[in-house]
Amino acid sequence: MSHACLLPRGDAAGTAPAPPDVQQLLVAHYAQLHRRLSLHLGCADAATESLHDAWLRLAEAAFTDALHNPVAYIFRVACNAAMDRLRAERPWQYAGEADDTLAQVADHAPGPELIAEARSDLKAVERAMQGLPHRHQDIFVALRVHELTRHEVAVRHGLSLRRVDSTLRQALQRLPTGRRSDMHA
Repeated sequence: MSHACLLPRGDAAGTAPAPPDVQQLLVAHYAQLHRRLSLHLGCADAATESLHDAWLRLAEAAFTDALHNPVAYIFRVACNAAMDRLRAERPWQYAGEADDTLAQVADHAPGPELIAEARSDLKAVERAMQGLPHRHQDIFVALRVHELTRHEVAVRHGLSLRRVDSTLRQALQRLPTGRRSDMHA
């Protein structure tokens, strides 16, 4: 990105033209700038706000030279205003200690109801696992708990991949799925 936005231009006589009235250029190209900013920012409201901020910033700017591309300069000022606004609205994102503070405040531990429900679900799965043939149990645990590949399980048990798949499918059909309310329905 080039920061050389202020480039002097001169005519054949060597005199520099007067700096443009950038606020008037913003007004004249408002629709085009708004459309480009809306696409760039992904939000028409943000584009409107950033153009308003750009208007205010440009009122404070003093140009001594002509701008090489004044509309592009206005667009960049509006983009910078949008970024400044986003940073100002999310100060927690840039504070290093904020994550530590939030981690201390938030309780990520499951509540008593969730713990009881999980224990009940686990007992239901354990009961269902006990009802499975040993080979089904071994294949299910190897694939789902130990995360072995189908090929590794097939080699370990001396089975074809197709037989591993069908054994897993049979085991899954016998095991409860979802929450307890789903299991007893």
